[in-house]
Amino acid sequence: MKKRVLVLFMVLSLLFSLTACGNSGSSNTGSNDATPTKAADSTDAASSEVDIWAPFDNTVTLSTVTSEYASAVYPEGDDITNNVWIRAYKDKFNVEVTTKWVSDEYDTKINLDIAAQEIPDVFHVNAAQLQQLVDADMVMDLTEVFDTYASDLLKGYMNADYDSYQSGVIDGKFYGIPQMHWGIIDQPDYVWIRKDWKEACGLEDPQSMDDLVNIMNTFMSTYGGYGIAVDQTLDYLNLLAIAWGAHPDMWLEAEDGSCVYGSVQPEMKNALAEWADWYANGIINPDFATLDFAAMNEAVVSGAVGVQPFYQWWGYNPGVDTVSNLGADAIFEPYMIPSATDETVMNSIFFANSSYIVVSKDCENPEALIKLLNFYGYMVDESTGVEDAATISAFTDNDMAHVVGAFRVLNPECDYKQYQEVSAALQSGDTSNFTTSGMWQKYNNSVEFLTNQTPSCTGDYMQQGNEKCSYGLATYVLDNNLYIKSKLWGATPETLLNYGSTLDDILTEGFTKIIMGVEGIDYFDEVVANWQAAGGDAATQAMTEMYGSQK
Repeated sequence: MKKRVLVLFMVLSLLFSLTACGNSGSSNTGSNDATPTKAADSTDAASSEVDIWAPFDNTVTLSTVTSEYASAVYPEGDDITNNVWIRAYKDKFNVEVTTKWVSDEYDTKINLDIAAQEIPDVFHVNAAQLQQLVDADMVMDLTEVFDTYASDLLKGYMNADYDSYQSGVIDGKFYGIPQMHWGIIDQPDYVWIRKDWKEACGLEDPQSMDDLVNIMNTFMSTYGGYGIAVDQTLDYLNLLAIAWGAHPDMWLEAEDGSCVYGSVQPEMKNALAEWADWYANGIINPDFATLDFAAMNEAVVSGAVGVQPFYQWWGYNPGVDTVSNLGADAIFEPYMIPSATDETVMNSIFFANSSYIVVSKDCENPEALIKLLNFYGYMVDESTGVEDAATISAFTDNDMAHVVGAFRVLNPECDYKQYQEVSAALQSGDTSNFTTSGMWQKYNNSVEFLTNQTPSCTGDYMQQGNEKCSYGLATYVLDNNLYIKSKLWGATPETLLNYGSTLDDILTEGFTKIIMGVEGIDYFDEVVANWQAAGGDAATQAMTEMYGSQK
């Protein structure tokens, strides 16, 4: 089961062997017009001794690795290794970023690189990998370089979510710069329902789980296929578990103040019993246990299914391909996950930071990374009103702001404020309160979708622009406190990291057998016992010692 919080990997044998980032000559690969106004100043508030915006006298080369971003649309001739950001790094700071590899299997490949002692200069890792690299003394303490070269804006991100900042500090040293997040507005989950089918069938919005089952059965009888799109990880099916009061993958507080794992609580058993009935009745694809993410989404894009539990970003993937293939009326709209128990449904909110930027210990110019992070923050959060619209568009439109890999830290206060301003402007037409390029991007793309149904704009429209948009629902959840926060709020206990993927595999395999009818519902108790014996009890104890409360 893919975790949103507990990212667990097998411990690798790590030895000292690093590639160094040094100075080398390079020709200018391109240009753009974005020059931070602060670059004209000799100093920044972040430092009284250095100019954090000044270019290097000699070209600095940083190697990195990255993964593709499926929704990005590049100008002709550009790609993820050669684009407006890469050229800006060279033009503005004399930093040449070279990409060793690009892979959609990022975690697998970076683990292989670590094992082969071939890590790049700058890359991002999860919490488990960060701890492994620190234990092996392979990455650099960035405390001093960050304090000296980080802009006030970048430091402000750390202050805005100090828990995430602290999670990158190990033994008092700042090894991992958290890449942060856009805020917990991103976290409430939904059931997405195909709009044209729902309207054609005259169906009302689901108010209960029985209503949702009726919608799925109606779609099946009218359009064929099956009822709901899920995959072999169970991640997407698990989003519905809150309807039964279950919170899979999440650490909760028990009545005595100890920590317990939501996936092994009795409420989860109730959800699994219902899903087993769904499978028996053909609502769940009989082949779901063999479907990966792409195969699950292909059923949506091809019109084989009209209901999908999903995160707030459905409009980006598979939404873009759905609109391209089936038309704008075939968009899926988000709905609150309805209750199966008549109790109020509480959403699961997790510790949001999941990725850290690290620098190899032998890197000669770690300050180059900090300069590039400053530049990213400037372009997305400070350039409006300073740079011209075309320049900002080149860096942010068509998902260009997402193709920078390890060279970005996000603003954790961004999306809540952004949604407030964008939704208000779409109602009034008044954009005078826009202060960031993101606000303009979301607004312009929403208008473009409303006007021309442009597929590439589906994501922004369904996230913030539609009258039934995911951020509108999320705002309601947050404003009305309809959520529970995980007890794991910060660094993950080392004991928890050390159990690898074993605990996940036990639950995924056992739950899949129950859903498919290979085992009866009482097999849940055996699965829980196996999980406890394999390390679940030790993990629970470690969590209680670190995050439990005295009652």
